[in-house]
Amino acid sequence: MIADGVLVRTKPFPLAPAQRGRLHGVRLTSTPPAAPGRFPRVERVVSSNGSLKVAGCKVQVGQVHRGKVVTVVLEKTQLRVLFEGELLSAHPRTIVKEVNRLRASGHIDYEI
Repeated sequence: MIADGVLVRTKPFPLAPAQRGRLHGVRLTSTPPAAPGRFPRVERVVSSNGSLKVAGCKVQVGQVHRGKVVTVVLEKTQLRVLFEGELLSAHPRTIVKEVNRLRASGHIDYEI
């Protein structure tokens, strides 16, 4: 059971394992739900202009960090950008959308 986006409790699945194989249109979830009290974390690559986009919000981190893979903590009211555990910036969360990608792709090392 989910209330306000938080998993409150689980219920036993009513079908036996033999019956589950006959279900049509069923697919496994891509990510497990976040534990209560923990905020989801995603990875993104900072673009060449120093920005990144996560959950519909465009975040300006700075050109100093371009090409780095950063971790973004998605809290209810803000986005915290971390690099190697160190807080780079915090931004208000203006749009609340579901996250489609968890991992960064296309890591690029820019020449400075």
